[in-house]
Amino acid sequence: MPVNVLYCDGDDKKSLDLKILKKIVPANCFIKQIGSKHGFIHRILGARGIQQNLIVAGIKDRDFDNDESTNMPHEWYARINNERVLLGWYWDRKEIENYLIDPEVVKCALGYKAPILNEYKALFQKSAKKIAYYTAARMALSCVSYPGMPFNCWGDERELGYFFPKDKGLKEQDCRSQISRILADKKRDVEGSKVEVLDQFDQLLEDCKPGGKYFEQYLTFFAGKDLLYMMRHDGKKVWI
Repeated sequence: MPVNVLYCDGDDKKSLDLKILKKIVPANCFIKQIGSKHGFIHRILGARGIQQNLIVAGIKDRDFDNDESTNMPHEWYARINNERVLLGWYWDRKEIENYLIDPEVVKCALGYKAPILNEYKALFQKSAKKIAYYTAARMALSCVSYPGMPFNCWGDERELGYFFPKDKGLKEQDCRSQISRILADKKRDVEGSKVEVLDQFDQLLEDCKPGGKYFEQYLTFFAGKDLLYMMRHDGKKVWI
């Protein structure tokens, strides 16, 4: 559908979402960042109420959801006053970085400067193996919903609001400990919450490890930023 105003993730003019969308949407569509994603729905609905003559929509990160469908457009709906309302769309992959690190995209973008394709794929698969437990933990914390508790990562702050651990923090027991800590820090019903999230973590482990359904499509379901930070942590050259 034609859109006059498109809201997207981010609050920085250097945002990848903003840069990429400006290249691919029609020039007559105004792109606006929403700042904190926790107010995304309200920003869209508020803008629609004020600018009723315009078509306002949003496009957002897929993040870690419990939808296993891939390679298809994902329409974004919300239930407002018992009515299912179309808000816009969300990426098929976890976040926009997942597209930019795709070997075929890198090959086309860099041309003769691109890395050898097989070496590049092997490097990313190695990174995916190293963050398998961490990804399962992040998914578990995201899929078990507690209002006001979206925090699902830990470690050093690599950029504003984005954290990634060193080697200690990626192993299975480290992830279990961090899940318990995060729940305790949020002052929830720790025992009940911890059991529920750890059960979810156990269920996700096999899916995120090599051979699992999420690992086999890690460019869709793993965090693109985490894959890049793992490469940088290993001292590998990053081409993007």
